[in-house]
Amino acid sequence: MGWHVGDVVDFHALGEQETSGWRWLYNTDLTWESSNPLVGTIDNLGEFTAIGIGETVVTGTYEDLPPDSATVTVVEPGPQPTAPYHPLDIGYWWEYTGSPVEPGGVHPAQDITLTVSCTRQVVGAGEVWYELRVQYTDPDQSPRYLYFRHDEQGLCELFADDTSVYKLKAPIQVGTQWSDDQDPQHTFEIESVTDEVTVPAGTFGNCVKVREHNVAQGGDEWDIFTWFKTGVGIVKSEYPEIDPDTGEEVWIYQELVDYSVGG
Repeated sequence: MGWHVGDVVDFHALGEQETSGWRWLYNTDLTWESSNPLVGTIDNLGEFTAIGIGETVVTGTYEDLPPDSATVTVVEPGPQPTAPYHPLDIGYWWEYTGSPVEPGGVHPAQDITLTVSCTRQVVGAGEVWYELRVQYTDPDQSPRYLYFRHDEQGLCELFADDTSVYKLKAPIQVGTQWSDDQDPQHTFEIESVTDEVTVPAGTFGNCVKVREHNVAQGGDEWDIFTWFKTGVGIVKSEYPEIDPDTGEEVWIYQELVDYSVGG
């Protein structure tokens, strides 16, 4: 596993029971150890912090059972050209308002419809990702989770099947195009780097506009437009939807209301 200096990841352990299969063990019941604290440290709750370049073995021991371990390789982060366009760190958050689609049709929202918060880092497909928790205003609607990271190519999103796709890719210039490795018909293009976007959080100049084109299995096609602002993240996204009440095409949008990205 290749992790970067500064990553903070929780370790967990599974234990096999004689009669009822596997279960998660409480981290407080385990003893955790890192073989090289100059590379990474781990506390008694299983929280590992990458300190320096190198390799360390993380070991978990439960009572008198044989210990288990995992090797972690820590490297310096390489160039991350898209990092300024979507800051990612634990504790960052963004609030959005918009036009949610409800069973009876499309209705404009009057209040904040969702809050996106960066809660922790997790491991998926051998990489460390920031987990973004999406909480909706409706208390009956369960939160969902998104997983993002920056690398030398761009801003990447991980999906449940351990596949990933770039949501923004370098070079950040008009005409940059790319596609989903798993679905060549799922394409992206940077259409502008100078858009001015006005949302409840304010007016933002020199926004990067990305057009995402999707093709469904039945052949239906649609576009999603997203605007990124350096030092802020996503300030607006929109896409067309058919209103089930009228059959007419309407634009569904999410607009930034407030945010906190450190400082």
